[in-house]
Amino acid sequence: LFKKYFMLKLSNFPFSTLKTRPKISDNISTSILLQGSYIRQAMAWAYEFLPMWYRVLKNIENIIREEMDLAGYHEMLFSILTPKELWETTDRWEIPEYFKVPGWGTTEYRIAPTAEENVTNIFKEYIQSYKDLPTCVYQIQKKFRNEKRAKSWLLRWREFVMKDAYSFHADIKDFEEFYKWVIKAYNTIFDRLGIAKDTVMADADWWAISDKNSHEFQTFLDIWEDVIVMDSSGYCYNLELASGIADEKNISEKEEKLEIIDSVAEIVTMEKMADYFKAPLWKMLKTVVYKTDSGKYFSIILRWDLDVNELKVEKFIRKKFSEWFKQATEEDLQTLWTVRGFVTPLKNSNLKIINFADESLKSAKNYFWGANSLAKSSKNVNISDLDILEFGDFNEPIEGFTSRNIPNEKLVFKRASEVWNIFHLWNKYTKPFGITYLDENNKTVDNVEMWCYGIWVSRLMWVMAEYFMTENWITWPENVAPYTHYIIVIWEENIEKAEKLAKELESEWKTVILDDRMWKKFWFWQKASDCELWWIPNRIVISPKTLETNSYEFTKRGQQSEIIKF
Repeated sequence: LFKKYFMLKLSNFPFSTLKTRPKISDNISTSILLQGSYIRQAMAWAYEFLPMWYRVLKNIENIIREEMDLAGYHEMLFSILTPKELWETTDRWEIPEYFKVPGWGTTEYRIAPTAEENVTNIFKEYIQSYKDLPTCVYQIQKKFRNEKRAKSWLLRWREFVMKDAYSFHADIKDFEEFYKWVIKAYNTIFDRLGIAKDTVMADADWWAISDKNSHEFQTFLDIWEDVIVMDSSGYCYNLELASGIADEKNISEKEEKLEIIDSVAEIVTMEKMADYFKAPLWKMLKTVVYKTDSGKYFSIILRWDLDVNELKVEKFIRKKFSEWFKQATEEDLQTLWTVRGFVTPLKNSNLKIINFADESLKSAKNYFWGANSLAKSSKNVNISDLDILEFGDFNEPIEGFTSRNIPNEKLVFKRASEVWNIFHLWNKYTKPFGITYLDENNKTVDNVEMWCYGIWVSRLMWVMAEYFMTENWITWPENVAPYTHYIIVIWEENIEKAEKLAKELESEWKTVILDDRMWKKFWFWQKASDCELWWIPNRIVISPKTLETNSYEFTKRGQQSEIIKF
């Protein structure tokens, strides 16, 4: 078949690398990408993808696309601009993190942050029989979110490329069988991208989309926002859902008698309180008070060296009270006759608060606390002194916690970046859109299970940049690098020979950069430097010396150079 040649000739390439590395932050990979003219910043948390970076993105997309197609899933492309009515159907129009845009008159649209509404609206036409299930479609498309926590150069963007897939099932059993093949496809993707050995599937929580836990693929990196907690049993959780047994402190110590003592009004922080009492942070207690929608007050009591995990609290409280809640204000605390920093649900304190305590409290004795008034504190506080309704797991585990699965084994904490997730949508979208099907007995079933799966493609690309970064460049895997071959031409009279070789390589489906820049400033070292900075895996040098023997010098990344005849 006729094939056009698409070699990149650098003599007419408008983008050039920088001689020095810009210093914009402590993040080296971003500076390397700027030096290599992979990217330029458009505004805060938005980047322009220049040709080299865009080719890396497309190479990653193609690997994802190949594995999704091989698994039997069907690619399509949803509209980015979506009508208000779709979002009102699922009661998601008022979500503030999702962009709205006005049309003519009173018409409003949403710039799609995700495609659950689009896909269910389409499949209410195409799912008619049990024979139509399961089915799965996917797209690779830009997404837009008014992300409140947009920060850094990667962690949370308002504009990004995502591969999102959606599957429909008759029941959970159907999904579980289907999901095995999804995981296989995704493991193959990460293996082909070269990050599989440091990428794990962790349990996590996506409460904003689903009421159930989700899975995430997380790649271990030292600089990212997530923490993965693991043990040798296979337990692997995002910190937001992780659980462990608190490290024991002075549990064998004898309980002392409770004392109410004078202190100072300023000891409202953990550091000040610990310093005042000359005791470690874990001996200080803190009370976090919340107010439910119906006006009930409850508190979570825990050691001051631990943080409250509000996802755990939310699951616990919603199950117990079926209500939402928010943290109590200063005015709320005044109505309870207490004050922030000194809230102390001791027995007989008459606080109208339902108190729940973190189970870590059981690992120590003789705590310090407040006493519901400024400059009043309590000493030698023990569980027997407290008005506690129930204990639970409300903390965010820390280094030193023990596994619940393996006796005496310490949990392992690793920093990571999320590159993929899955969540169970149940019938949250299929019900409102009225998707039904006829079963084997020709009876109508109005419950269709739905799941969604995402790979943050542009984020994955940044993760790979960081993962494969060295001190001087990014060592892309060959199947992701912008081009496969880089031909350096020395002296103008050799260009014709170089072009002929480039065409031969392209006929074998290689991708070629032809460095035919002949101006004075482009010496061999500059061309070789660009080949390194773009990390092209195969370098060819054509020079008068090699042409004396009708040859060229070929160097495959990481191997010795060799002379090859034309």
